[in-house]
Amino acid sequence: MASTTSSPLVIVVSGGGPVGLTFSLNIAAMMGKHVKIIIYEGRWFVDEHGITRWQDEQQGKTRRDQVVTLQDHVMEQVPTFFQEGLFQKINERVWPTSRNIPIREVEDRLFDLIQPFVQNGQVELIPEQLNEQSKHLIEGDFDLLVGADGSNSFVRRYCNIQMISEGIEYACGVAYNIPQNIPPSDEPLHQALNCILTISQTRYLVNSSTSRRGYLNIRLVQNEYKELRKCLQKFQDCNESLDLLDYNKCPHSPVWSIVRQGLEFFKISAKYVTRIVPIEINVRHASIVVRELRFEINKTQPTTSTSNVGGSKKNQFKTMLACLAGDAAMNVHFWPGRGMNSGMKAAMALARNILRACTSKTSPHSIEVRTPLRLLDFLDYEGFMARLRLREQQGRSLPILMDSIDASVGEAYTYAHLNHCYDRYTKKLNEKLKETRSRFDQRSDWPHLTRPVTDEELQAACNRISHNAVAQLSLANPWPTREMSGIEVLVEDTFPFNLQQFLPEPTIGEVTSDRPPSTIIRHRFLILWIVSDMISENIKKIIESIQTSPNFADPSKTTAVITTNQAQNSSVESFHELHVVCTIEEAQNWIVDNRKRLETHGTLFKVITTWSLNEGKTAVDVIQAVRAGASRVPVLIFTNTPEETQPALQFPNVIATYLVYDLYEFVGINQETQWDPGCTVLSEPEEFAALDTCIELDCKGCPCAKCHKCRDWHFTGDQGTWDWVCNYKNWKKVDEDRWYNGDYTLFTKRDGATCSGYFGPFYGFYRLVCYYYRDGGLYLSHFLDGHVCLCEKH
Repeated sequence: MASTTSSPLVIVVSGGGPVGLTFSLNIAAMMGKHVKIIIYEGRWFVDEHGITRWQDEQQGKTRRDQVVTLQDHVMEQVPTFFQEGLFQKINERVWPTSRNIPIREVEDRLFDLIQPFVQNGQVELIPEQLNEQSKHLIEGDFDLLVGADGSNSFVRRYCNIQMISEGIEYACGVAYNIPQNIPPSDEPLHQALNCILTISQTRYLVNSSTSRRGYLNIRLVQNEYKELRKCLQKFQDCNESLDLLDYNKCPHSPVWSIVRQGLEFFKISAKYVTRIVPIEINVRHASIVVRELRFEINKTQPTTSTSNVGGSKKNQFKTMLACLAGDAAMNVHFWPGRGMNSGMKAAMALARNILRACTSKTSPHSIEVRTPLRLLDFLDYEGFMARLRLREQQGRSLPILMDSIDASVGEAYTYAHLNHCYDRYTKKLNEKLKETRSRFDQRSDWPHLTRPVTDEELQAACNRISHNAVAQLSLANPWPTREMSGIEVLVEDTFPFNLQQFLPEPTIGEVTSDRPPSTIIRHRFLILWIVSDMISENIKKIIESIQTSPNFADPSKTTAVITTNQAQNSSVESFHELHVVCTIEEAQNWIVDNRKRLETHGTLFKVITTWSLNEGKTAVDVIQAVRAGASRVPVLIFTNTPEETQPALQFPNVIATYLVYDLYEFVGINQETQWDPGCTVLSEPEEFAALDTCIELDCKGCPCAKCHKCRDWHFTGDQGTWDWVCNYKNWKKVDEDRWYNGDYTLFTKRDGATCSGYFGPFYGFYRLVCYYYRDGGLYLSHFLDGHVCLCEKH
């Protein structure tokens, strides 16, 4: 029964990235005091001053390097303070109707914009990843759940919403950062030339910010992708950085030649490459984006049964809606550059749908919160997402998938070495570049009309790449501009809103907080797989592949705690585990035996089962049995007959699938594949970072240009000892004893050093740490792993 209340609508948002923050800013600016938003994000942490911030390299996290293109028609629908704040530092128009901006900049600016709403109490930030054990899911004290938590969405799995794949393609991402004050020969190409080179073919794509910081994306055939992963895995296994300038480590093999030729085509020196990332692009979408969710909450009420006068306790169930937005609802091919635009459109559409559902029918301009929200109130959002999916997946992503580069790559390898073919390919590529230039020059809105691209620049692009690369780019189809341009799905067509009615941004005071510093927890999965006695060979292979994957094997490669606000996960306990039992009874005994481990903070328990088990029992029996000992534990039913599993799907937080891909996501292997951290690259050494290109170190020391750690410490030992020190991540106890018993004294401060740190014992953390004070706070870091630069002997 719906009820009208003066209390605000409480919304829990899983995911504090661009989509989650866009949704929160829009709904807060439209509904004001009538809404309370609680955002969960595991990539945040609370620092020693009680301020919530993004985790970065100092906390062992890799921030996103990608640059995105934000379309004007999307930005025109957000509040004015949103537009001005987002492009406050970088406002670059590369293409006629859009602006380029790094994802990291989007995250930082939107995070700044949400702070006034945090201060006035409309928004609460929780630096944790939402999971089955989160407080709000247990207590059920909210009205709407929003999943803006990426392609491996917890909310989507929690609601048992299936994903439908349209196809898979493979790519490689090469991140680079070109500093200021470099030799003229290293200066990057102008954005006008970058655009022409990108549009004329579909093998390489550059998306950059001010031509200096960005991503070179490379489409790969499947064999090239497998070879790239194999090469990168070798470096990851040895815990080494890549070095594109070292041909002993990265020889002139086909896969490294593909990377180097892409860099040459866009005149990006390998010394400025910072990361190489394998990318598996799975173009897929959720079967639905709005679901009515019934789940058990941790509240009790007395029954009115006369047979028990005192009243007995029984569990309560609550029904509410869950909605998906962004990659949680739909993955598009990043090549057309519409992924973040689609996510922001979904966020704005959902916010406006909620406002519509809470608008009074008698007084159109007043808000009347009625709970619970009804599924029928969100039919327009479901319809909007269907149209958006049709436009972005069918209209933009699938043409790229169907325009495979396999044929052009194969033909290039066959004929590129012939002189007459090389001449023909070079001529054709040059003509394609000139045709693209001509099309751009004819556009009155082309933002680079004052910077014409010359014939010599186009010819130079053809001349500086190898004969094989010339053949590939000549044979690759040009950008399908007709499919990429054209009609757009507009938020305002389905959800019209007078932009003048956005509430003004709250006034922000000094950012203060009394929250204690957070301990960053890397969630560890304890997974129990219940198989029947007749386990198939296929299941055995899958189990083996999981148990031997990097997420489950070789825990010695985890890094230790660095500072007081870093993840404290240096032990084996930070890695996932998969255990296999044959019967329900064995599963129940395992749960009893491992009770303490299951209750450990940061541990998430999951169960996998087949549909049919021994003695006629099914997954329904499994769910009832395991949840008797571990309520709300997520269950995945791995079966090739998912149509039989409907009785089990009536339970919350249950998934049924026959796809190994879904199974791997469930156990934590295929998580956020489009944002794989990849391998860092060891660039050509520079003595020091330019002052305008590095963030100031907390210790006030001189930063290294590559690792951004302190270079103020001088090593006085011999080369053999230096090599031993640099291998510290593989030290055994005898090596640690050698270090602590005196070899640490081989590091002394340089003459003229500005580092304010001290190296010595600090009990309760490490036997020896680097510690320093700044802004009234104490900073601690592991000397080798967290503070001193080890890029080269100095």
